Amino acid sequence: MINEYSINEILELPNKNIPYYIGTFEGTDDPDIEWPHRHAFYSLVWFTEGTGFYVVDFQEYEIKKDRIFFVSPKQVHNWDYSENSRGYVLMIDNTLATELQAETLYPYIDNTSENNLLENIFNNLLDEFKRQDNLSDRHIKSGITYLYALSERLAGESNNHQPLANDNIQNLRRLVYENHNLHKVEDYARKMNLPEDTFNTLVKTSTGISAKQYILDLKITEAKRQLIYSHFNINEIAFNLGFEDPSYFTRLFKKKTSLSPSAFLKKYRKQL
Repeated sequence: MINEYSINEILELPNKNIPYYIGTFEGTDDPDIEWPHRHAFYSLVWFTEGTGFYVVDFQEYEIKKDRIFFVSPKQVHNWDYSENSRGYVLMIDNTLATELQAETLYPYIDNTSENNLLENIFNNLLDEFKRQDNLSDRHIKSGITYLYALSERLAGESNNHQPLANDNIQNLRRLVYENHNLHKVEDYARKMNLPEDTFNTLVKTSTGISAKQYILDLKITEAKRQLIYSHFNINEIAFNLGFEDPSYFTRLFKKKTSLSPSAFLKKYRKQL
């Protein structure tokens, strides 16, 4: 089973209640953990220098100067970066991230702005994190909120990102990953206290696809994770994700990925 790490485990600290961490990429020690893995928190990594690749949920993205990566809880990820890599690192506890609306749906953005606003925000966050005085916590939380709001603006100016997040879509993602007993679109709409028509419109507007397809895509992503990183067989994974008919799950998986579950497992196990 793939390991999931909290902020204190990544930082190798005894305190289990760490709401956030701000540091430089080059100044943050590589933890002694298994790769790939999952986080139990939200993270942001801005590469101001460096090359390589970042793999998130089986999607490979190029690491390059001024690219900012976002990873959400439960996402399986791995990376390989050059020795000259530099930048900034931000980790935010799951609960605090929800409170501050520090959540995104896109995997990365490119900082194409010519001003130093983003860098100034990070440097101020670093300064407040080091101070740890009576005002630091308030300033850091305000800075995180501003940072993610600015990220949304940068994403809106770029054409290489997925649709922006909103609270309802984030709640839906959690429901899909945490409540595999839910099956129908109407079940999710009811769980979110929304009329089914409103729910469908909301998902379509935010993601560009129907609610049914979006939910299935999330389940297939989780199926990929379990195929590679768990001890469950294909039938067990189908049942885990709420598919009563394993053959239907297999057909759907192949339709979505162009590979059967067994072929996908054979292909990616060789690469890991």
